[in-house]
Formats: sequence, structure tokens, C-alpha cells
Amino acid sequence: MTKKMIVIPLILALLVTGCIVTGNILVVIELEDKTLTTSDSFDKWLVSKDEHQEWKDHADDINHIVDVGFAVTLDNGTSNVDATGEFYISKIGTLIAKDLHPDSSNAYIILSGLVVKAGEVRKITWQESYDFLSNFKTLKQYGMDGEFWLYVKGVGTPLNLQVKKPAVIITLNAKP
Repeated sequence: MTKKMIVIPLILALLVTGCIVTGNILVVIELEDKTLTTSDSFDKWLVSKDEHQEWKDHADDINHIVDVGFAVTLDNGTSNVDATGEFYISKIGTLIAKDLHPDSSNAYIILSGLVVKAGEVRKITWQESYDFLSNFKTLKQYGMDGEFWLYVKGVGTPLNLQVKKPAVIITLNAKP
């Protein structure tokens, strides 16, 4: 009898606080490889819940975005100079290279400081992406909106930076 008196209020407390009626969903959005060939090179991907079934299935149940991270391999193996890359987000899919800068009102820098030495390959893991991440609040809001453009811009001359296996990793908190 005593155990029931402890367990029942505990279960009710968990239900009221949402610990049992919500859960986290990990969404991994794998994007296509890109190659940046000049210092003004940039490319983009549309990141949309409509193109990812699990995200789309839970769109109406999402309470909030818990976390957003990235994973990517940057290959500068055929170049004899160091290269850097920057990633931006925007609601606009028609931006040009000159629109992609830290003071832009149309795009927000989200990953910067990525340096790849000449002749090397650098793998950025989900965990490591946080070392380069900025504008996290905007990124989470765009994730809640369910669609945004992800831009990548290369810096370095001559440049032959291959962006391989890019992925956006979003943790959603939603009703099961």
C-alpha cells in the first residue's frame, strides 16, 4: 500500500510536467556534396521538413527545437593553399556571393572559422560543429519554421574545396 502511495503521485507528476508525454526526435538531413572552385564560390541547399519524412510526420507535434548541429567533411586535398569555409542560413534562396557576409541582413552566418590546411581533409563532427556555431537562436527559429536555405561560401585562392557528406542534425522535442 505504501509503494502505491509513492508511485501514483510520482507518475502523475511526470505526466503533468511532460516527462512522459513528450520525447526528442533526432532528424539527420543528409545533403548533396558540393565543390567550391574560386574565392567567390558559393552553393546552397534547401533544408525543408517536406523533404524529410520523420520531420514532416511530426511537424504538428513539435514543441521546440532542442538542438541543431552540423557534420561535414571539407576536402582541400588538391590545393596548395589553405582554405576556409563559412556557412549561412537564409529564408531567401536567390542570394548571390556578395550577400554572404557577417553583416548581411538577408543571411546569418552560422558556422565560421573552418580552416582546412593545403593538401588536407578536415572532418567536422556534430560535436565539433559547436566550436564554430553562431546565431543559434536564429538557427533554431528557422528550424521551427520548417524550411531554410543553407549556403556555403569558400575563401581562398586558388580554391578547390570539396564539401562532402554535409548533414544538418536537428533534435526536436515533440509529442509522441
